[in-house]
Parts: sequence; structure tokens; C-alpha cells
Amino acid sequence: MNVKLETLTDILLHISRVQENLSQMRAILEARGIAHDRTKFFAIEFDAFVKAWPKFKETNYGSPEYQECVDMIKSSINHHHANNRHHTAFHKNGFSDMNLFDILEMLADWKAASRRNLDLSFADSLPKAFEKYSIPPNTQGHIVATLKYLKWI
Repeated sequence: MNVKLETLTDILLHISRVQENLSQMRAILEARGIAHDRTKFFAIEFDAFVKAWPKFKETNYGSPEYQECVDMIKSSINHHHANNRHHTAFHKNGFSDMNLFDILEMLADWKAASRRNLDLSFADSLPKAFEKYSIPPNTQGHIVATLKYLKWI
């Protein structure tokens, strides 16, 4: 085989393999999107969220009022975290045990949840989340760069 054809074949094979790998990643993210927060429909969680919702919707993430709501339904939130791996509390060692898919789902969750805030932007909520979940500074930089790439902040 001539060198040009051999090189072209190798490049095309490499690109095809990368596409397959990215397709596998996409499928995992799609499956996570479909299954996201299904436990919120279980009575232990749903009933608690119904009880807390009138107050929750009047608060901003990280505020004392928000924490009061969390405390009011703590056992339901603990159940939710224990059954959903995109939450740091699911993992024995918190954030450091999360894989990149867990982190991407967590970011999608944070972005969606931020839309409930009355007067706190998603970007402004990030420092509170980084501190709460003990996210290392270098990882914070990767997260911020990703969120900017997505034009979420």
C-alpha cells in the first residue's frame, strides 16, 4: 500500500474510533437525562417536596431561608442524595469520588435549579456551591470554563 493511502486510512480509522467513543459518552449522558431525579416521584421525596415547595420557591440557593426548607425535609433530601449519584453526598468521599459523568449531570442540575432563584444568578451561586461541596480550586476552574463554553454563565 502506498504511504499516502496508508496514512489516510489510519487517520480515517482514528477519527471513526473517536466518533464511536464520543457516541458512547453521548448515550450515557442521554440515559442520565432520561433517568434524572426519578426518586423525586417516590412518596418519601415527593410528599416532602410538596410540603416544602411554597417556602422553597420564595428562597435563593444558600440563603438562611433556603437552609430552613432543607432542614424541614432533611430525611427526604438524604434519601434523594443517597439514591442519585450526581449528588456529592451519594459518594463516600464526596466530590472527589465523582466521575466526569456525575459532575456533568450535577452541573446540568445546578443550572436547572438556578432558574428557580428569585434574584441570584447561576454564576453568583457557584462560589456557594464550590464551598459547600468542597470542590478544589483547580477543578472550579475547569467547571467555570465548561459553563462558559456552554454559555451558561
